[in-house]
Amino acid sequence: MLMALLPACATSRYTSLDHVDKDDVEQLKENVFRVEYRVSSFTPQEQLDKYLLRRCADLTIREGYDYFHLSQRFDVLMMSRRTSITVTMFKGEKPSGVSDMYDAKTVVNEPM
Repeated sequence: MLMALLPACATSRYTSLDHVDKDDVEQLKENVFRVEYRVSSFTPQEQLDKYLLRRCADLTIREGYDYFHLSQRFDVLMMSRRTSITVTMFKGEKPSGVSDMYDAKTVVNEPM
């Protein structure tokens, strides 16, 4: 019985966009999405943040954009850890005057 419980205690691995539930990515406007990421409660917050950033970068590239900005973060910790965030995407040159702007290709190439 102990062996059956051990996998539930392990930290989570990154799940690509190809394998997410429909509810984990919601389009709000043409270039604005709500993105959610869920992991085991044993997964450190730092790892969840990396996974969420990577999912936002993957989505930005998939939708044909180059840069993204994150806002309106919401965290829930219960039996699992869940974070949702609003992602605004931009094409072409990096927008000036917007803090915390991420280059999607750079994020995708960073090790997790």
